[in-house]
Amino acid sequence: MSLDDDWHYLPTRTRAGALQRGLGRGAVRAGQDPAAPELIQACIRRDHRWLPLDDRGVYLARLVRDLDLPVGPIVARLFTATDETGEFTHVLRVAEALARAGSATMVESLRRYVEIGHHWREALTTIATAWPANWWDDLLPAAADRLASSGRPLHLPPGPPWGDWATRDERIRAAVGHGPQPRRGLGELLSAADLYDDELADPAADAEPCLAAPAADSLSAARRAVADPASGAYWRGLCVIAEHGDESDGPALLAGLDWLDKRADDMCGYDRLVDGLARVGGDAARQALPRIRSLWFSPHSYERAAYLRARLALEPDACAGALTEGLWDCEADVRLIAVRRVPLDAKLERRLEYLRDDPIEVPEVRAAAAERLTLESIYRVSPA
Repeated sequence: MSLDDDWHYLPTRTRAGALQRGLGRGAVRAGQDPAAPELIQACIRRDHRWLPLDDRGVYLARLVRDLDLPVGPIVARLFTATDETGEFTHVLRVAEALARAGSATMVESLRRYVEIGHHWREALTTIATAWPANWWDDLLPAAADRLASSGRPLHLPPGPPWGDWATRDERIRAAVGHGPQPRRGLGELLSAADLYDDELADPAADAEPCLAAPAADSLSAARRAVADPASGAYWRGLCVIAEHGDESDGPALLAGLDWLDKRADDMCGYDRLVDGLARVGGDAARQALPRIRSLWFSPHSYERAAYLRARLALEPDACAGALTEGLWDCEADVRLIAVRRVPLDAKLERRLEYLRDDPIEVPEVRAAAAERLTLESIYRVSPA
């Protein structure tokens, strides 16, 4: 998310607010809104993700493609974005998806960026991971020249394209696995941290609780820890009872949601507790339903699938609207659940056909859509 003190998310009920959060309703409404082109471009110019874990690339690329918006402003942003707050990575994901969607301009622009752009290694790694090899493999000489002219050793990861290129170019072979480690982003640093440290479980600590894995404490010790919200082990205890507790732990998990609400400028960690409430069930879980419904609108979209799973477990007959909206959501995990569980009619079958056939959709969603459509066709022709 861009860091401006005077900036805030617009209300969810507005088209702009829905687009900022990557909600399905924002994508659906964009098709009928004359102001949508500018709203979509604004969401590309500025990174509205709460954390780098959140996905907007395919969501925004689809809107650009389906509404036939110009890609020139996106190309311009690609070449000017910095990555101090993830801006370049955000635009890169949109651009890469547009290239896979058939934009020849974006293919050539990303190839050119590898040749002259500042964050060229990230761009190259991204396209080499996502594109067919014949779209980028001939960039090897340009990449090797840029490495040679950098004037200092550069660390290259062993994955694409570097691993294969190292077998074909001595300069790249010398760089793979050597040189200083690149500066890592927030997500990588937190993933590599000792997330069992009590400091990270403290409400004043900087680590995002959604990334803090539960420790292997005994359930009884975890229950003692959650009796004292001021304890440094409080969050760790909540994670343990969420994963291993029973219905008697529901009130503590509900209190944990209150504790998360008190953390300033923090939208993380709710998914763990909501998963736990859905697992243990009971009165506390049912009391949490209004909050779970409201969490759907969080800009921290990475956790949205957990809220949909919880609602399906706790109120399965009330989820048709959320499942329908989920087919247009920014998060692939939400789309996957929706594809598998949404009640189908003719309109939604067409949406599944769209997801099945879309080259920028993730393989898991495409496969699930194909399977669901096949099953539906079998049911229709089978004798009663």
